Parts: sequence; structure tokens; C-alpha cells
Amino acid sequence: MRLKMLLFLFLPLLFACVSAEQAEAPKTRFVTVVTGDTESLESSSGRYAWHPSVGKTYLDKAEDEALLLTELRKSITKVMTEKGYTQVSLEQQPDFLIGVAAALESQMSDQQILERAGMMAGMSSNSLDPKLYQKGSIMVALFQTEDTSPFWRVLGQGMAPIKVPLSERKQRIESAIEGLLQYIPRR
Repeated sequence: MRLKMLLFLFLPLLFACVSAEQAEAPKTRFVTVVTGDTESLESSSGRYAWHPSVGKTYLDKAEDEALLLTELRKSITKVMTEKGYTQVSLEQQPDFLIGVAAALESQMSDQQILERAGMMAGMSSNSLDPKLYQKGSIMVALFQTEDTSPFWRVLGQGMAPIKVPLSERKQRIESAIEGLLQYIPRR
């Protein structure tokens, strides 16, 4: 009888701990997968341009897709400039091209990412409330100007809160891009 009474008293505490842990998880959960070689960047002049056909976002609202692509490119430009690279137009004969894509889990599954990009981070979102968070993926790929396949790419997945102000969203994008491009050598 005493054991049953203890279980009855501690059971509500167990459920309270689970919900508190869920609120903290999305801020720190991030998975990164990197493939390829950046050695060719060291011997280049460090000039890049945006890939003409690899720049796409997959969100719930079409009007947010252009804004997200703009913010991703701004963040990439900032990091690449800090590392000593220079953005040029396609007509100025860049050394390499940068492509970027981003998606929410509701618009593109891990399996679809694997089929399109050949990479899978595989972060689980099962323990999170889908009304509050959704898994988000960002891929950055570097291409030689004459090649259709990337020579280097990185895929990151983290938890994206559904309702956050634009200023916080911009900070989260910038932080994610800094983390993804940490593998690019400085010039």
C-alpha cells in the first residue's frame, strides 16, 4: 500500500519534468553534416557568386520564402566577407558558386532531402510539440563554376520556433550560418 501511495505522489512530478525539459531543448539542439573538400579554396582568388539555380526555400507560406532566401544570403555574405572572400557577379568570372536551400519539415522530409541533396542529418523532432516547433534544415553547397555537382556541402538541422519575431528569426539564421560555414577556411 505504501509503495502505491509513493507512486501516486511522484507520478505528477515525472510529467512536470518532461514538459519543462521540452521547452529548453530547441535552443540547443542542432545537427551538422559536412562532406567534400575545401582545399581548392586556398589556391583560388576567393571570388564567389550565387549559384543561378541553387537558391530555394520551402516554407508554409510562399511570401516568407523570398524573405528567408534574402536573409540566408545576407548571412552567408557576412561570414564569407569576414573570412576574406569577395562576392562578384556571374559575369565577373567567380572562382566558385554558392548555393543555399532551406526547408521546414512540413514541406520537405528527411527522405526528400536525402534524395535531392544526398545528405541526411536525421535529427528527431518526435519529442517536441509541433504547435510550437518545427524541424528546419539549411544546406549550403559550393560548386566549381563548370560543374553541376558540389565539391563541398554542409547540411544543418535545428528546431525552428513557429512564432518568433522577425528580429529573433534573423539572429537564429545568422547563428546557424556561422555554425555551418565554420568549416570554410579563412583567406
